[in-house]
Amino acid sequence: MSVDNTAQQELELATKWLDITITNFIENMRKLRIEDTGTLMASFQKQVVGSAEGRLQMRLSYALYGKFVDMGVGRGMGAGVTKKDDGYDRIRMSRGRLKRYARKKRNWYATEMSYQTRRLSELMYELHGKLLLTTVNSALPSETTITF
Repeated sequence: MSVDNTAQQELELATKWLDITITNFIENMRKLRIEDTGTLMASFQKQVVGSAEGRLQMRLSYALYGKFVDMGVGRGMGAGVTKKDDGYDRIRMSRGRLKRYARKKRNWYATEMSYQTRRLSELMYELHGKLLLTTVNSALPSETTITF
């Protein structure tokens, strides 16, 4: 296994990992019924970049309001609406609580991301462990036997 081959395998692994992660995010959103307009699901973008230093970089982006849905926070009204406006009384009570519904967190991101990050590290350890064993094995004299 050469270094170039390993870099290619890392790139393939990262691309597949991003595909699976996005698929799992969308499944979580459907399960939790976070499909109001579909714009959050459509906002996912991924990019895998191999840097000059040999480090692999991945970028996963999505609409910012997705974090607010995950945490169960947000204003619940349009930008620019203040307490003095007519729209404020229509949406909120005098103490600031929403009239329509109470917000609750819907964990579509946090739990899945921690699991997927751990899984990516396991896959990378496995890939580089094979490279290490191959390198050690090829550097040893042929008469020597090592038992692991």
